[in-house]
Amino acid sequence: MSRTIEVPEYALHEEVRVDPAQTALVVVDMQNDFVREGGSLRVPDAEATIPAISGLLGLARAHGMRVVYSQDTHRDGDPEWRIWPPHCREGSWGWQIVDALAPADGETVLRKVRYDAFYGTPLDHLLRVWGIDTLVICGTLANICVHYTAASAALRWYDVVIPRDAISALDPFDLESSLRQTVFLFAGRVTTATGVRTRLSHDSPRRVDLLISARRPVRDGP
Repeated sequence: MSRTIEVPEYALHEEVRVDPAQTALVVVDMQNDFVREGGSLRVPDAEATIPAISGLLGLARAHGMRVVYSQDTHRDGDPEWRIWPPHCREGSWGWQIVDALAPADGETVLRKVRYDAFYGTPLDHLLRVWGIDTLVICGTLANICVHYTAASAALRWYDVVIPRDAISALDPFDLESSLRQTVFLFAGRVTTATGVRTRLSHDSPRRVDLLISARRPVRDGP
């Protein structure tokens, strides 16, 4: 028996204006093991997101936005390796952030041990010290580390922005369903990397909404 499952439509913002003084760009797990050929848990579409993420980094650096990288970090015997193949072993090539997106001087790199970049790290403390209320989150995997970081941010009442061309997943359905949940559950805003724009604190945000259909048949069963 088979059935067709469709991802419901969700709003795509043509443009999202953010105040650079109150916004941080969070780059999730863009490490060799996930991105590059030869990585132990490579996401096929992750490498293609490098230009979009690079553009976001350029925007953030040009306007003085805080930039935070999460770096998935594991050691021998990590329980997560019972779920996934060994990956991001601390100190290895696969653990390193890809050269094309290397952190600049003064940018924050947080080593994380689980999917959520808030779990076991000082991320929330740093954001509050910096006066941040909005997170632009990109990286990989869309439905795992990006998603659970976004969820954790929303639970702490940060505004969440996801540029859909700057994230990647192992399956397109996983990416689309995660974005749907981001909008539906977290009141997050989905846009593109070039749709993220800066505004001054006294400007009113301009929002232009489109409706994106992620409807594609997914077969359940043989």
